[in-house]
Amino acid sequence: MKKTTIKKWSKRISLSLLLLSIIAYFYVDYQINHLWGSHTQVVDSTQFNVPQQDTAIVHVNVLQTDGKQMVANQTVIIKKGVITAVGTEIKLDKTLTIIDGTGKYLIPGLTDSHIHLWQSSNDLLLYIANGVTQIRELNGSLEHLKWREEIKAGRVGPKMFVASSRINSNGIISAWFQKWAMKITSINSFNSADSVVQKFVHQGYDAIKTYTFINNKDYWALSQATKKAATPLLGHTPINMKLEEVWRSNQKELDHIEELVKALIREFGGYNDNNADEFLKFVQSRSNVIANNLVRHKIAFVSTLWLTENFVRQKQDLDKILKQVKLAYVNPGIAELSPLTSRAMGWLPDANIYRLPDSISVRQKKRTVSFWRTYAKAHQILLKAMVIKQVIILAGTDANVPVAVPGFSLHDELISLSKSGMSNSQALLSASRAPAQWMKQKSGMIKSGYRADLVLLDKNPLINIANSKSIDTVIANGKVFHRKTLDAMLAAVKQANDRSRSVEIDEYKNQ
Repeated sequence: MKKTTIKKWSKRISLSLLLLSIIAYFYVDYQINHLWGSHTQVVDSTQFNVPQQDTAIVHVNVLQTDGKQMVANQTVIIKKGVITAVGTEIKLDKTLTIIDGTGKYLIPGLTDSHIHLWQSSNDLLLYIANGVTQIRELNGSLEHLKWREEIKAGRVGPKMFVASSRINSNGIISAWFQKWAMKITSINSFNSADSVVQKFVHQGYDAIKTYTFINNKDYWALSQATKKAATPLLGHTPINMKLEEVWRSNQKELDHIEELVKALIREFGGYNDNNADEFLKFVQSRSNVIANNLVRHKIAFVSTLWLTENFVRQKQDLDKILKQVKLAYVNPGIAELSPLTSRAMGWLPDANIYRLPDSISVRQKKRTVSFWRTYAKAHQILLKAMVIKQVIILAGTDANVPVAVPGFSLHDELISLSKSGMSNSQALLSASRAPAQWMKQKSGMIKSGYRADLVLLDKNPLINIANSKSIDTVIANGKVFHRKTLDAMLAAVKQANDRSRSVEIDEYKNQ
């Protein structure tokens, strides 16, 4: 064969390989964005825009600032997005729009302290429709920062706190892949902790998030870098780190009770069917010491309890829980199976990472269910100790992780907290006053001078915490959204999801 012919075919093969690589890259990139929810039809939220209005809510029962009781027959005045007066003998001027609160209950707008929007902007409407007027995105992106600024400028949505993307330790190739596919930032020889922190602070993130697979050396470098930059460090703890080391770090927020449980499992040496009761006794014996350390070192905790309790339920009977949650409102890209992997972070049976395989034996299933039931009980033991010792607890859901539906799941979380050691009052405060104070905001209480984020309920949540769902009106930064508008938001998201589905979910729909 002539050299010119060989050269010609070499060029053709090289160009073909290059073309195939480009096609493959864009295909994979498309699927990655799809599984994070970006290809779902976006609702035009401008249809729900309303201006701030000066408002008086009259004859209403108002939650006291300490959260312990409702004060009857109150008037609350709102002007330019701020509460200006709360009391009984308040003169109403003619410019105020009147809302009759007779027989209703006014609480602060709720905060979900641990959510994931991924690339699902419709979720912003779900939060408002559920009385969640502030969210804390704990795997942030530049897109989330953009949404945060748009909401400040008037877009309908909750106030946003945005932490950085998750930070692990990875080599160069692994770092590139995880950044692309999993939205994870890596520390390595080419990307120091100082440079990572400086970049995120410059971009405007509210905090830096550390993740599970950061090594101890990089964790301490990150701790020092965030201390130097005077920016909060929050998130997970390194998989091999002892709690005594965490207490000494600059990390002042742990974003799951699970971080404690995993550390205790390591201390105990693991557990199974044979020693589960001994493990729970060990957790009980350590719980007060841990709670005291959290108080001493001023470390806050995000709960995500309901999600943990539902790990075992997804393993026992996934279909049952999918019928119980509001699956119709979950972004279908997030819920469905991705062609890239047999099990991603999907929700449906063919995509759900928590579902046990059909081939598992009865004995294996029993042992697995027993393990995760014990795991949840350990969380409940620690929560009770933290409540007694007055640890700062922030209600959070890990929304968009199966089966935590954005907005709706915070009400489920409050019920779990109430069942596991908190009073109804304490549960409400964990989703209102506590996160506001933790973030040093003038919100989370119904008090003059505070941001007008409020929820008007038909039923008293102090009697039954599930009454937090009985929403009549939501006020976000002085903007009033009545029930009719809230229902329209929900309907719009559901319709957008239905138009975007690849898999029908009629058997699971729960209106």
